[in-house]
Amino acid sequence: MTQKDIDLSSDGSVSRNAPRLEATQLSEFPEKRTAFNWQGGHRRRPLLGELAVRAGLIEQGPLDYLVRRQNRTGERIGEGLVSSGGVRAKDLARLLSIQSRSSFIDLEKQPPDPTLSDYLDLDQYIEHQYLPWRRIDREVVYVAADPAGVRALIEAREDRPCLIYVVTPKAIRRAVQALFQRTLDERARLSLAHSMPESSAQHRFGGAQAAIFLALFISFTTLSYVVPRLMLTAVSLAFALCFLSISALKFLSIFIGPRVSDPLKNNEPRANTPPTDFSLPVYSILVPLFREAAVLPILVEALSRLDYPATKVQTLLIFEESDAETIAAAKTLNLPDNVEFLYVPHSLPLTKPKACNYALNFARGDYLVVYDAEDMPEPDQLRRALAVFDQNDENLACVQARLNFYNQFENWLTRQFTLEYATFFDLLLPTLEKLGLPIPLGGTSTHFRTKALREAGAWDPFNVTEDADLGMRFAVLGMRTSTITSTTYEEANCQMDNWLRQRSRWIKGWMQTYLVRMRHPGKLWRALGPRGFIGFQIVIGGSCLANLMHPIFYIALIGTIFNDYAQLGIVSLPFHDGYITTLNLITLVAGYGMSISAGMVAASARGLRPLMLTAISMPAYWILISWGAYKALFQFISRPSHWEKTEHGISRYWALQHANAMRKITRRNTQKRSMSVTPR
Repeated sequence: MTQKDIDLSSDGSVSRNAPRLEATQLSEFPEKRTAFNWQGGHRRRPLLGELAVRAGLIEQGPLDYLVRRQNRTGERIGEGLVSSGGVRAKDLARLLSIQSRSSFIDLEKQPPDPTLSDYLDLDQYIEHQYLPWRRIDREVVYVAADPAGVRALIEAREDRPCLIYVVTPKAIRRAVQALFQRTLDERARLSLAHSMPESSAQHRFGGAQAAIFLALFISFTTLSYVVPRLMLTAVSLAFALCFLSISALKFLSIFIGPRVSDPLKNNEPRANTPPTDFSLPVYSILVPLFREAAVLPILVEALSRLDYPATKVQTLLIFEESDAETIAAAKTLNLPDNVEFLYVPHSLPLTKPKACNYALNFARGDYLVVYDAEDMPEPDQLRRALAVFDQNDENLACVQARLNFYNQFENWLTRQFTLEYATFFDLLLPTLEKLGLPIPLGGTSTHFRTKALREAGAWDPFNVTEDADLGMRFAVLGMRTSTITSTTYEEANCQMDNWLRQRSRWIKGWMQTYLVRMRHPGKLWRALGPRGFIGFQIVIGGSCLANLMHPIFYIALIGTIFNDYAQLGIVSLPFHDGYITTLNLITLVAGYGMSISAGMVAASARGLRPLMLTAISMPAYWILISWGAYKALFQFISRPSHWEKTEHGISRYWALQHANAMRKITRRNTQKRSMSVTPR
């Protein structure tokens, strides 16, 4: 059977002895039929760019520019045509079919036979972008985005020459999603729970944890009644140790954090710098979206400014299939076809990590980064992250960029939030890296070595702070995390109820992470070593405990200063011991002093000196965090995997950002249309 022996009729059925190639293919470009008619015996295979010009898809001037860029970056002309936005992927596939004297198949109209695909080959279908399509005369005909690239693979499997038709990558992806929807969904939800059950937060407690916590609660309650002074002393010591350890780590970060640098900062030379962009790997960008229509243009504009060849960037916009508003908003932006839309089927838990797991199946990049919907990364961020990966071995699994806000001065809440982020990302995380301690990731602007991410089991869909959990899992598996000085700017929460929803979710996720990792303390000790184990207790466990005990500390302090006995309801607790008062005062002064100093230094280092005085009111902000912590504790008991949505686009600065982004997107779309002489 040869190419000219078969073809598709208008209804998609297979017919024998169909007309020659031109009659079927040139109908897609009827006004250019004569330009493509090479029945007369053209000996030279036409170049793809030539075909695009003849079809009126692009003018010669823009094509010449793409050819020069190809010489510089090594990109394919076809990839350049699509990434520029001037040519649709479907038109490119038609040109490829003409060039190779094959046929273009529209899988939406002519879907593949589902009985020919095997779920055991799912990963191969996705990686190489092909599928078995139809059976003709007992022989399977295939479709592929790049028939020449997969021909050897397919024919080795079939042990015969095969007929392979041309389709778009999007068509392959959507067909795979339709054929294997249940398998892909189960992978996203349950892969970690099946492969590493002890690392999954699917269940609140593991093994004997519930019994241990119950025994501890009963013991604490009993001893508080029998020996209240002893328990008061123990609680005071525990809180002081916890609070002062965290504060001391922040204070230490004042001297270590600012000294941690990364390649490309201040024009530092990068090791093994390629002479051109030829050597740059493919980078996948994952953007999970849910009810984000308001901020989507800001994100799209920010991603368009990334200093990385567009043909080597795979952008995956990840939508929940029920989120019609965000999907419609994305379609109105007229994005180029190399920006891929993924629709995640509805299933519980409805969380960001589940959406990222689903998209990970389709990520083609050697490296991968996750951005949130409101993010505005600095243009050189991908290159900075890649420089760090290049200068380290395969054991470096992740590079965390810094996060901060563009509406820092909107109100008191955003100023405090900015100080907190500056301290955490600019000082604390680089210090943890320098000391070799586990790093809780920040959820966005996390750059991964894709292979390492998959080996670690990716994200836990049942953990609502999947980033911190993944950072701890990397450490347990012996993988490392680094940081870079590049910043991603976000919208700081400026409304209390929205801030509280976000904060309670974060703290609930840290509680989940702590309990998951502490299912086997002995194993954790051996995996992290003494220093890493203690660091984990301080950063994850200590933070959760301090957030919960903060109000109790104030109650105890007030009681020790003003009363011999504090009457709390019907329970009388002795507070008269002088050393407890002294300890609490030392904890207050030293803890607040070190934390406030760190906040001031972080603000100054980031060039936000007006925020330094705001740090003095930090204790009031910590009371709000405790409010979120108790809400998190309640939800951990009642709804552990419930994801409380953070609303974006509520800042008064949002309108300006949105208007600027839409203006630039409109101008860019106008420029795309000017490349072509035919209406798109």
